[in-house]
Amino acid sequence: MYPRRSQEDTRDESDESLMSRYAAGDHEAFQELFSRYESRAYAYFLKRTQSPERAEDLYQALFLRIHRARGHYDPARSFAAWFFQIAGNLVIDEWRRESRTPEVCLGDRDPGSGETWSEERVARRESCTRILGALSPEEGYVLVSSKVMGVGYPEIAEHLGKSVDAVKKMASRATGRVRSSALGGL
Repeated sequence: MYPRRSQEDTRDESDESLMSRYAAGDHEAFQELFSRYESRAYAYFLKRTQSPERAEDLYQALFLRIHRARGHYDPARSFAAWFFQIAGNLVIDEWRRESRTPEVCLGDRDPGSGETWSEERVARRESCTRILGALSPEEGYVLVSSKVMGVGYPEIAEHLGKSVDAVKKMASRATGRVRSSALGGL
């Protein structure tokens, strides 16, 4: 069992040290990490989902995943990069789940046919899902974050624990793969 530490002691402790202590069973260390990252995690999810409810769900899922993965944490790696990589994976999972769930709204109706979805719209949606599904989770995250959500390469690089150049190359390759898949489907 860890000796009790004062709040001041943990405030000066690195995130990596706190996570190592938590992985070894110190729940006070987790409380400190939670307080350091709770607002950043929620803001991260809110920016990417544009929905307070979905952001809250992902936020809760993140801390559950952190708890489950605590034994796999490598203290030589930046805690923030590890934390936000898990957060990014949750966002990708959410986008994939969302892309498989048809959204029905008035704008989706095919006027004159009475059908909810036009054949062209269904085909376009299936094509997009197939093309994006062929990318790795990391490629999908980079592509959607940079091209759809407008997140900068430096922020993406930090979250993935990669260099900005590596992220730019990944985005370029993913864009090329999407482009060639889309053109191949014509």
